Amino acid sequence: MQEHLRAGPATGEVCPTLAEDLLRGADAIALFVFGDAKERRKVYYYASEAKVRMPTFRMGEKWDSFSSVRSVTVGTLFWLARQNGWRAERVERVRTSRARILDGQDTDDDDGDSRPVIRIFAGFLHRAVDMAEGALMQAGLGYYQRGSMVVRPAMVPVAVSDGRTVDAPRLVDVKAHHMAEAFTRAANWKRFDKREGEWLSTDCPHRIAETFLSREGQWRLPVLTGIINCPTLRADGSILDLPGYDAQTGLLFDPQDVRFPALPRDPDRDMALRALAYLKDLISTFPFVTEGDRAVALSAILTALVRRSLPTAPLHGFNAPTAGTGKSMLVDLASLIATARPAPVIAQGKSEEEMEKRLGAALIAGDVLIAIDNCEEPLGGELLCQTMTQTSLKVRILGKSVNAEVPSNAAIFATGNNLTFEGDMTRRALRATLDAGVERPELRAFDRDPLAMVSERRGDYVSAGLTVLRAFHIAGRPQQRAPLGSFTDWSRWVRDALIWLGEADPCDTMEELRGADPKLEALTSVLEGWREVIGLQPANVRDVIERATEQRPQLYGRAEFVHPEFREALLRVAGEGGAINGRRLGKWIGSHQNRIVGGLRLINAGVSAGHTRWQLQHAELGATPINDGSETLRSRADA
Repeated sequence: MQEHLRAGPATGEVCPTLAEDLLRGADAIALFVFGDAKERRKVYYYASEAKVRMPTFRMGEKWDSFSSVRSVTVGTLFWLARQNGWRAERVERVRTSRARILDGQDTDDDDGDSRPVIRIFAGFLHRAVDMAEGALMQAGLGYYQRGSMVVRPAMVPVAVSDGRTVDAPRLVDVKAHHMAEAFTRAANWKRFDKREGEWLSTDCPHRIAETFLSREGQWRLPVLTGIINCPTLRADGSILDLPGYDAQTGLLFDPQDVRFPALPRDPDRDMALRALAYLKDLISTFPFVTEGDRAVALSAILTALVRRSLPTAPLHGFNAPTAGTGKSMLVDLASLIATARPAPVIAQGKSEEEMEKRLGAALIAGDVLIAIDNCEEPLGGELLCQTMTQTSLKVRILGKSVNAEVPSNAAIFATGNNLTFEGDMTRRALRATLDAGVERPELRAFDRDPLAMVSERRGDYVSAGLTVLRAFHIAGRPQQRAPLGSFTDWSRWVRDALIWLGEADPCDTMEELRGADPKLEALTSVLEGWREVIGLQPANVRDVIERATEQRPQLYGRAEFVHPEFREALLRVAGEGGAINGRRLGKWIGSHQNRIVGGLRLINAGVSAGHTRWQLQHAELGATPINDGSETLRSRADA
């Protein structure tokens, strides 16, 4: 205003229009005038003659901070206004009973929002998290707990055979930001705004989501054991055919808009035989070598249908001497029947660590079926063995240094040309061998396409497989063979059902796997060589290496080893740089002690001069010698 006055007429006459523009909308006027008396009179006159009528506070003199060349804070202006009688309009605060809110009685649907209201109070984090979880469950947004994770189903691209990808339902690990979004969808979050004096809507705070996700073991979310895409049988033999979440089993049945025929409630053996014949016709063009090999394929189809209800199940492998024989197609058939999609595949990898990462990721994703495709090395490994015999596993999440606990209820298949297994996997796997007997099996012509048959009548094949298992259950599950160790439930249901209907025992193929085990072959070679070279007397590792590397004296030419077969056997299990490593050999012997192969076993014969001695023993001789405890030195092997 002062600048406008300076620009006014020299006579000091006031322009009413200018005064109206400057004072329009003001509640009160405070005039700060600096200069001589003539300027002050001009300003007073300017204010009094204006058409805008309102109180005027005339403060002729004030401190230096009101100089025209300096600034003044808003706080000072409010103080000055209060000194001249101005009072801010009081806003009545909206008060809500904390007890009412924390008891979950606060709905506040004035804005038409039917979601439960969660108000954010300091000191009540735990109650806010509890209320958020309750709202999430009430909203039915499809969030579950699975092992040590909170997950949600989602359609995700997955790799299948031949380098293709298809969309498949998998379980996604929910992160904190996603959790905050879900909580915001499920509830109406409120925070108190002091300036406005009222509760305002807001987003779920990030700390609420983080706190909830860290509550492992305290979640109230429904437990999800897996997703299925077709009807199945529960462990008690009852039929699960209603879409949605099944609280009894923890399974989520997502039929994906497919209508399945009603399953017979009380099928008999004749119905089971007709159903099995329907399945056998589907795989009739595959060149199985034996009836046991065909039984493995039938077992694979049945196992995929009820794997979620079995605590454990063996791996089903498909082997052929030549590519193009139909190994992967058999796996895809089982997967198409159970899931309507080809089987998701993982590669074996060049190391056990690579294999464990890929298998762990597939288990975390919750795949119904996992296929290890085109294995080129003997299949084994600690995690794979555990997956076959343990109901849950701790696997590492990719990109993180933390482990997640997940169920291991996936059907595991494997394919390979001349597929072999090693170590403990030989008793955890079945293998079907296919041999077309031609040089180029992929060029064979057929008048039917099994994959197309399943796509057209998938519901009928699902019904056939479940009818076989349901009929066997109705019959009382009569025992056909002694249960297979570590796979009792699978053996008493899937295996015995096939034998009950006249099929070969799928476990007959396990003995062939055991004979082809490279680790067993190596152990057999060491034991036989030990018997020929060392005999039955105790010997430490140094003595064993000296005898194995003993050479004949030669006048001319290269020296010859006295026991070349025994040396080669030891190099195979403990070789390093062309020599036998004593420490490695000692560890290898220790890990195979007391194992009987061909009627022989190595036993610990005690410690002498600080070194462990090992002794070959015929298994039928009885008790195993043990260390009497007089030696306290740690067992070690000589390098």
